[in-house]
Amino acid sequence: MVLSSFDINVVTKNHEARVKWAASNYGNSGKPFRMVLPPPNVTGKLHLGHALTVTVEDTICRHHRIKGGVASWIPGFDHAGIATQTVVERELWKRKGLRRDQMTREEFVDQCRTWSKIYLLQRILFLMCLVQPFVRLHDDNLIYRDKRVVNWCPILQSSISDQEVVRLDLPSPTRIEVPCTSGGKRFVEVGTMFKVKYPLSDSDGFIPVATTRPETMFADVAIAVHPDDSRYSQFIGKLPVSMGILIHFYIQLFKVKHPLCPDRNIPVIADEGVQIDKGTGAVKITPFHDALDWEIASRHKEQLLALDAHALSRRCIDIYGRLTPEGGEFAGVDRFDARSKVVKTIDSLGLFLGTMKHEGQISLCSRTGDVIEPCLADQWFMDTADLYSDAEKIKIMPATQEQKLFDWLSNKDPWCLSRQLLWGHRIPAYRSDNSPWMVARSLEEAKAHFGKDAIVIQDDDILDTWFSSSLIPLVNAGWPGPKFDPSEPLLDVMETGWDILGFWVARMMIMTMRLSGGQVPFSNVLLHGLVRDSSGRKMSKSLGNVIDPMDVVNGISREAMIERVSKSSLTEDEISKAVAAVNSSFPEGIARSGPDALRFALLRHDLLASDIPINIGLRFCNKLWNMIAYVESVSEKSPTFKDVDSEHPADEWILSRLAEMLMNVDKYMSNHAPHLAFMELRNFILAYFCDAYLEMTKRALWDRDLPRIAEIRTTLHRVVQPTLVQLSVFMPFVAEHLYERVFGREPGSIYFDFVKPAFFQIHRNADLDLNMDILLSAVSVVRSIRQQLQLPTSMVFTGEWF
Repeated sequence: MVLSSFDINVVTKNHEARVKWAASNYGNSGKPFRMVLPPPNVTGKLHLGHALTVTVEDTICRHHRIKGGVASWIPGFDHAGIATQTVVERELWKRKGLRRDQMTREEFVDQCRTWSKIYLLQRILFLMCLVQPFVRLHDDNLIYRDKRVVNWCPILQSSISDQEVVRLDLPSPTRIEVPCTSGGKRFVEVGTMFKVKYPLSDSDGFIPVATTRPETMFADVAIAVHPDDSRYSQFIGKLPVSMGILIHFYIQLFKVKHPLCPDRNIPVIADEGVQIDKGTGAVKITPFHDALDWEIASRHKEQLLALDAHALSRRCIDIYGRLTPEGGEFAGVDRFDARSKVVKTIDSLGLFLGTMKHEGQISLCSRTGDVIEPCLADQWFMDTADLYSDAEKIKIMPATQEQKLFDWLSNKDPWCLSRQLLWGHRIPAYRSDNSPWMVARSLEEAKAHFGKDAIVIQDDDILDTWFSSSLIPLVNAGWPGPKFDPSEPLLDVMETGWDILGFWVARMMIMTMRLSGGQVPFSNVLLHGLVRDSSGRKMSKSLGNVIDPMDVVNGISREAMIERVSKSSLTEDEISKAVAAVNSSFPEGIARSGPDALRFALLRHDLLASDIPINIGLRFCNKLWNMIAYVESVSEKSPTFKDVDSEHPADEWILSRLAEMLMNVDKYMSNHAPHLAFMELRNFILAYFCDAYLEMTKRALWDRDLPRIAEIRTTLHRVVQPTLVQLSVFMPFVAEHLYERVFGREPGSIYFDFVKPAFFQIHRNADLDLNMDILLSAVSVVRSIRQQLQLPTSMVFTGEWF
């Protein structure tokens, strides 16, 4: 029995049989088209961003297969150091009331491993390949340990890379919500500059200094002004190269008293890194807690250390975001609470000059939302500045993203590789007692270096997860084994979201080119956009706008969505927001739509996560169903099942349009533009085949014109067969089912029906296409006039052909 309308159950029920039959009969000869699936975080929940990635990549691989090629599409998982640890910590607190500092490293890692059993073997593979590049790059002096100011997240208790920092613009003083190290959240005020008097040491004058962070004043080691700033020219000068006994006297001429530590005098220095027009033009130098201050202090290292042996190591905020004993009476006070207390103290001393607005940025941790605390730390770094020499060999699509990649590559700052986390790949560095760190391939190698009786410990820090992710092209190509072939790009296409262009794509480039002897990891990079909601916001669990693609496929009630959110590991405030968002966006839940309707929606250009046109996708599926029902009805009325060649203009025209469509789809897919390819195919099916050609054939059926019906049947089969094969690239479930139904084929046989656009070009007829376009335009105008004037359908229009 043939159903009269599209049915998801019928379409999907034989999918496993199709895949099994196809896999057992599909050959693997020939050079494969190679692509990897960007590894999702193991802790992550499925969302529409994942579905978009998989859909785009699946269409690319399927297109290569329908042309008779072989596609190798390699999936994987990311161990996701920060993400995994954050989720595990939240789950441990919610389920067991435990914090990570209440457990040993081994106990915590065991909790993380319960998330990763499914990909353990792949993790072992990467472990085998991970140490070698670190050792090799260290031996090449590209990886080294150094003291620099890093982005420290007090909530994570770890440094993070610049790419993991969100920079929030602050047009004026405002309050932002941030997490507390003790749990929960609170609001803090940011975006205000506080003006403070720094009294001159040997006179009644002062230098006014503006700062957004008065709580860090305890670690000040100098005041800096621009050498061309006339306001402060009397306070600056050049330190002679050799002044002998006079150095101390000369420096004293340019000192100010520390406002909060009157027993400390700090120098005034001139440096071109100071912005004359920012604040008062005089800035406090706090090298332990600001990257620019560290750079300036490093340039004046000898002068500062001559006055204060601890100038480059004064620290007033600890890893928990609290003031250290350097902060005197404020030791142990949270940094934001200390801010107002310090200002109050300065005011009581008569040294407060008021506030001023500050238009700038504040740095937040992308994982926790905590305000970044810059701090000086010993970390492992990798120089990348000279590793991008062949980057121009790689084609970026769309081309508008090229500049973003080159902007990222132009950043000469070293890559901070170390993270102070428990979950992840530990850095292969070892030492004994207080010896310098040594990099080794194993603990045994390290023990051999230090001596068999030495107590050897491994660095507790772990590698940035992007270090291991950057090795994916190499590892999947067999590196460092004997089968590795560096003579050509390791992958044909790298497809991913543009948001990790710097995180992942650029780092795969530098690692592959360095470790393979100069070979690029891929020839082409295809970047898709982000799935956002109707307000333009990126999907976030805390916003409640994340949609599980399986909810679209299978359907879900509003009550079930709310129950799932309520049982999640989100905070109470996040759960409240998420529930409100569900009630607002999905009052009726999400109707069951099946996989093809979802793919239809994702392959459109105008992607909005809460405005995905699932109903349009379902209507298109139903249109396909009715199209095949019509083809079957024509076959039933045909006097013969033999092919009958036709010279009828309508038949020749639709075959010409078919040839054009197949050529254009192939062109778009070759340029890795599946959205444009799908639009071309969809337009052919709806505008040309269904709305035009099928309508042209109906009179022959009404008149029972058997010779014409035979021609129509042949033409329908000649058009439908390659159309469904091409459609299987984009909407495989419905295309495969209808193909098997109309042609009576085995499940999975569509995989072996190749489409070669060049074969159909014999049908191209540009003159006929042009004439038919004119005719269809005229029909469209007539229909529009009939509708506007409300003319009866019985009224016949007449005209002349010019």
